[in-house]
Amino acid sequence: MTYHHLAIDLNESQAHKACKGRGIRLTPGQFGKGRLSVHPENKKKLEPSVVKKKGCTLNLTPGQLQFNLNTLANLNQWSDLSQALIQFPVQLRITNTGAAATTTSINQMMATIKNGFHQFVDSAQITIGGTTIQSAQIYLNTDTTFKILTEWSLSELHNWGPSLGISLDDYQLAPDGTSTYTSLDNLPLATSVSAVTGFTLPTASNPGFKTRAQFINNTSNTKDATTTLNGIINNAPLLGKGSVNYTQGAVAVGNDVFTLMTLATVRLKDISDCCAKLPPLKNLKGFIYLNYNSGRYVFTTGASGAINGVTAATALYGHTHPGMLGTTGTGFGTTASTWQFTADVCGTATNECTVPFVSARCYVPYYVTSADVDRALTQTKSIRYLERFVTSFYIDRLQSFSGTISPGIVNPKRVTHSDADRRCRQRSNSWLRYSGQFVKRS
Repeated sequence: MTYHHLAIDLNESQAHKACKGRGIRLTPGQFGKGRLSVHPENKKKLEPSVVKKKGCTLNLTPGQLQFNLNTLANLNQWSDLSQALIQFPVQLRITNTGAAATTTSINQMMATIKNGFHQFVDSAQITIGGTTIQSAQIYLNTDTTFKILTEWSLSELHNWGPSLGISLDDYQLAPDGTSTYTSLDNLPLATSVSAVTGFTLPTASNPGFKTRAQFINNTSNTKDATTTLNGIINNAPLLGKGSVNYTQGAVAVGNDVFTLMTLATVRLKDISDCCAKLPPLKNLKGFIYLNYNSGRYVFTTGASGAINGVTAATALYGHTHPGMLGTTGTGFGTTASTWQFTADVCGTATNECTVPFVSARCYVPYYVTSADVDRALTQTKSIRYLERFVTSFYIDRLQSFSGTISPGIVNPKRVTHSDADRRCRQRSNSWLRYSGQFVKRS
């Protein structure tokens, strides 16, 4: 089995360099914040080149990753979308937005991603052979989390968890005893939901947070194995490791106190039920559109450096914030201040942080065609899968609501209500900002 990949560049200068001399002209209006371009990565090793073939688009929509599968059709091989991988660079930043400089003593454990890199995927639309096999429905990250919790085995979690950024959140406190909370099942809500209001669990008691931080938040020590090997400085990107930089000491207004850059990996089968059931296809044509989540939270800290709570939340793209803040400890110094926590899809190096790969890319394994392979893989297959349909509505405080939720298709075999999004106007410990409620109706 051989791998071929499509790449989408997240850097404007890379796009101009790739298109130079190939008869493709970029206008200033084709780029803006978050806009992407086609990247000719490994064009000497792969045939055909992504840029040289027809159908590649450069004026892409902000907040969206687009992959043109028509390039795979030109290979005339058997492509297996059920084993496809999608990768894109992500960035977490904590910035001092207060009125004055402050002194911190934080470390690389102050923030990480939520459970799984799929939290960056808000919706996905997939078109194969001119037919849309999956429509763009929001909160795909919540649906994917539900499937992982209900369908994955411990073996799959062990084998794929570190690569996909997945480790189970829980609440643990040692030593164990009759007066000690041992899990989320017998924990008071006000204890597990901190003053940040559903933004995170107390991270000192959450093994999932610590596990993700261990394989994502790498140290910035310049003398360890990931940054120095055989005399090569900053070797972490070459090893595929993320890069983290934090500031201990004085942090001026507008400066970053914490920056993390890493390469996110998502399996296509996890975000698409239909693609999980697809057999290998020859002359594969189509598109994959991923709308991603990125958000920004403003939170405050007191004189003790402890986090008081979130004062503002802004969705840059999508609907949820894919980052997770380490609320335990007093690493934010001894001065009350305001901070901004941003999680975004970005491949631009900043604050002395580098990323292993600056582009979004889709790896699709394929089988080299031959008479024997064609006879073995040629088949007619009918696929039945669960199509999601999301209906959004809002209920104001102290008011009732009556409405009809339609599945969007005629005579469905089964209707599954997955995820009731509950939000509270007043931030208190009695409400979860994002809470899932799964109800099945036959």
